[in-house]
Amino acid sequence: MTKARAVSLLLLLAGCSGTLPPDAASSAVAPSPTPDPARPLPLPLPDVVARVNGQDIRIRQILPLAKAALDKVSVAERDKRKPEVIRQALENYVNRELLLQEALGRAISANTRDVEWSYDQMRREHAGDEWADFLTGQGMDPQSFKAELRIQHTVAALLSQELQSWPVPEEEARAAYAANALGFGGPGATQAPSFESVRAEVEAAVRRYKSDEIQAALLARLRARAKIELFL
Repeated sequence: MTKARAVSLLLLLAGCSGTLPPDAASSAVAPSPTPDPARPLPLPLPDVVARVNGQDIRIRQILPLAKAALDKVSVAERDKRKPEVIRQALENYVNRELLLQEALGRAISANTRDVEWSYDQMRREHAGDEWADFLTGQGMDPQSFKAELRIQHTVAALLSQELQSWPVPEEEARAAYAANALGFGGPGATQAPSFESVRAEVEAAVRRYKSDEIQAALLARLRARAKIELFL
């Protein structure tokens, strides 16, 4: 998977950037009564469909996400699933906005070279007339698409910082080491290294294993203190 596509799928379509993984969501966010997401949508759809800490989210911003999800639904089910899919797209976008606001609050910014690389890679993957069709499907032009890529890279940088700064509990690090001590010795190792000599590698492995949980916990904290208004 290319770097550009990985960022796009992570933050927009799969939602990490956005949505909570199922297991992490159940543990990180206390359950509360919510309206049926499949209830009919208001007609006409409002221009502003949500507000996050005072920042408007407009219907045009979430429709490309909803369309991508609806394209995977059978034609027979599409009308029935449309309200739920649009509301899920909105939830994903709200989460993305919370993460972006947090990144900006921490003075985290995207690496311009990475943004340019992602843009050029996507441009190569959609050669000729496909590029215009691709942008139309995203509801963007080249300038707004590049701006979106910058946002995605900014959020990715936030998630990376959160992961790297997460303190690995001693007992979890030692348990991970004990489960595969020889594996931390490198290729061809016949004797396990000492725990202290490979502690950094062990902690990095624990962080990778728990990455979904760590990111979900961050998002849960952001949602708990945010003012989120939904109009769908």
